[in-house]
Amino acid sequence: MPSPVATVTGTPTVHPEARALSSVLCRHRVLRDLLAASIVLVEDWDSLSNQDRQEIEECTSTSALAEALVRHSLLTKYQADRVEAGKTFGLVLNNYRVLERLGAGAMGVVFKAENVRLRRPVALKVLALGHEGDPRLLLRFFAEIRAIAQMQHPNIAAAMDAGETQVNGPDHPALHYLVMEYVPGQDLEEYVQEHGPLPTPKACDVIHQVASALSEAHRHGLIHRDIKPSNIRLTPEGQAKLLDFGLARRFGHRLTDPGTLLGTIEYIAPEQARDAHEVDIRADLYSLGGTLFWCLTGQSPFPNQGSLAHDFVRRLNQPPPSARAFRPDVPAGLDAIVARLLAVEPDDRFQGPQDVMRALLPFLKPDLHEHLLSHSHANGDQPGVAAAANAPTAASRLRHVLVVDDEAAVRKFCRHALGADDLQLDEAANGAQALEALAAKPFDLVLLDVDLPGLSGADVLARVRAAPPGPHLKVIMFSGRASADAMAQLMMAGADDYLTKPFSIPQLRARIRAALVLKEAQDRSATLNCHLLAVNSELERNLNARDSDLVHARNALVLALAKLVEHRDTETGVHLMRIQSYCRCLAQEAARSPAFGEEINAHFIDMLECCAPLHDIGKVGLPDHILLKPGKLTPDERVLMQMHTVIGADTLQEVAKKHGFALAFLEMAADIARHHHERHDGRGYPDGLSGSDIPLAARLVAIGDVYDALRSRRVYKPALSHTTALRLIVDSSPGQFDPALVQIFLHCAPRFEQIFHDLAD
Repeated sequence: MPSPVATVTGTPTVHPEARALSSVLCRHRVLRDLLAASIVLVEDWDSLSNQDRQEIEECTSTSALAEALVRHSLLTKYQADRVEAGKTFGLVLNNYRVLERLGAGAMGVVFKAENVRLRRPVALKVLALGHEGDPRLLLRFFAEIRAIAQMQHPNIAAAMDAGETQVNGPDHPALHYLVMEYVPGQDLEEYVQEHGPLPTPKACDVIHQVASALSEAHRHGLIHRDIKPSNIRLTPEGQAKLLDFGLARRFGHRLTDPGTLLGTIEYIAPEQARDAHEVDIRADLYSLGGTLFWCLTGQSPFPNQGSLAHDFVRRLNQPPPSARAFRPDVPAGLDAIVARLLAVEPDDRFQGPQDVMRALLPFLKPDLHEHLLSHSHANGDQPGVAAAANAPTAASRLRHVLVVDDEAAVRKFCRHALGADDLQLDEAANGAQALEALAAKPFDLVLLDVDLPGLSGADVLARVRAAPPGPHLKVIMFSGRASADAMAQLMMAGADDYLTKPFSIPQLRARIRAALVLKEAQDRSATLNCHLLAVNSELERNLNARDSDLVHARNALVLALAKLVEHRDTETGVHLMRIQSYCRCLAQEAARSPAFGEEINAHFIDMLECCAPLHDIGKVGLPDHILLKPGKLTPDERVLMQMHTVIGADTLQEVAKKHGFALAFLEMAADIARHHHERHDGRGYPDGLSGSDIPLAARLVAIGDVYDALRSRRVYKPALSHTTALRLIVDSSPGQFDPALVQIFLHCAPRFEQIFHDLAD
């Protein structure tokens, strides 16, 4: 005989709207309670087919109901077991729905949960029932919440929320909880048990990341006091995350009674065993050494062999264990680092996390190439393909990289990580030194810290992009504190990529390789373009008089065609002649700059001057009611007006297909027609191109076109003075023009004014 359906008790009425919806969505009494409490979510129930909902509602026992809900992914197995046992107390804490149990510690239980509003997975640490009446344990739990909340570090699981809830009314105890970032993967203890001891570089990389996390904790005055493999989470990408600050203590704060044993016995420092209050960061480094020993050997450094007292006496009177005794391939230097970390006396250990990070540097990189190569084979790549992927970026010449960071340890890390590549590294400790180095010699790439003393990384970036010291210079920003949004803003300002500190060697090398590959391609393209222009120029110089007449005829026809557009528009005829002169002036000045010297030669300038009048050729295809409208355009009319760029470019490209002899000329004209309304920040039209993706000819025409438009009177605006036009272009249009060209424009602005007066309407 099936058991009767149990009544769900202890479920909170968290979301009244869910209860209201469930009453009409479901006829099953227990299921209605689960829906009302958000243990089962209404949106998941509503997504089922009618047949599936009917099947669930026909369940006659709690076990059958729970099984059906799991089968249709409305509950996890953990939730179903709790529902079947009638123990739904605590399955929903305010906006968080518990999914499964991850583990437990001395103070609380950790669950995988999700925010019922955002459907975002989180880790939920709940203070164990019974501890809420102990003021010291409750105080320690609150201390953990505040300790994690103040730290933002890629190797520390971030705090996201905290709270408490009266789950079943005022007569029941409150549940206090901490919401943390959910870190996928396994803890280090599970990982080593499943996969065996880690390769030496990977073990050192993990400990290097945890040492960086401890450096951040130490910066905030915190000692973790429970570093061990099970408190380090390893993601599938190899990122280590330090968890569980439940035993953390702030310098000078006493939350521990003298003589109280806190920590995990196999990894605890001797001084912490004597008095957990009287410890400093070196106690964490001792535990870190034990964790490194575990990574290298798969063994606890001090396994329990008898009574606690005997184990500690033996630890105090014996030398630290040797990892090489368990694994002979461990380098002797790394074994010495383990021994120093596990020294009995704190003064004999490393004195800070940064010292540990520096000591591990030589052991991070060995076998990295073989690891990447074997990974490529495992994915089915051919050996030649893998070798090419890991080859130096530019075999043809040495690439020059400038590392800018005020921390010597970071500069040393980059130098070590990149030392074997075909790269020459220079260093700068601040922004001023960086600008001096960039002015003194050409570089291919700059690794630039955001948080520099004095002149910030953002300031250095702005100056480099405003006056490029060379063509296609790549800039990779890095920071340990800037948010993703802030780094994205830096990319909008001209950075090519960014890294979050601390970064691993594979991450650093991959980003640098990608940036240099792109620069090499751009350099080759610019060189090829120069060769093509030179060849074209040579051919034109060899034209006979008849062909020269054809060129002059072409130029005259271009002006005539452009004037047809002006007859339909409200602009004057000399506007086209001024545009030609502006573009020649600006291009000649830009040709003297290292940033553009390889792209601009005499032939480029001649062709630009001839093509510039065709920038608005597409207006021929616009209807009169839009082109000749004296007032402001509506949004729909503005969209149609913007189509003149596409119309003009498409027309010129069609001509180019039929007349290949003029291909270079027509392609430049099409680029100008289509892209002279693009913006450097990517907010222009029609394609939203940004930066150097906008053809150089279009960037040059854009400045001349806007300058002349500002100086000229229109039916809807007065003519502006040269000074006002200059100020609007330079100061009042951030993101519109190429910053490097704006600086060049400033140098030749007096000539622009002269052109305007010489060719006045």
